[in-house]
Amino acid sequence: MKLIDRYILKKFLAAFFFVVLILVVIIVVIDFTEKNDDFIKRSAPAKAVIFDYYFNYIPYLANLLSPITVFIATVFVTAQLAARTEIIAILSSGVSFRRMMVPYIIGSFLIGG
Repeated sequence: MKLIDRYILKKFLAAFFFVVLILVVIIVVIDFTEKNDDFIKRSAPAKAVIFDYYFNYIPYLANLLSPITVFIATVFVTAQLAARTEIIAILSSGVSFRRMMVPYIIGSFLIGG
């Protein structure tokens, strides 16, 4: 794996995990505010709500959001590379467009696995 592949892969995976984390936190906060009255009415202990409900709900959300966040991370990283004219430098150095997409494919397989 070349240095540019590791650079793009690192940026891609960092963007992916950041987007997933932010979306999961937002959804969990909204879910908690909506269901807080139900938790209080049924006098659910905080330990059960956190460890039984949300520790099972968070992986479900992350799995549900993964396909769209892969797309968002790809667009975000590619836009960053284009804004800094790094794509032009990569392509003008003789790297084909298909070869430049290899880190994205590797990252997608890592996320999918």
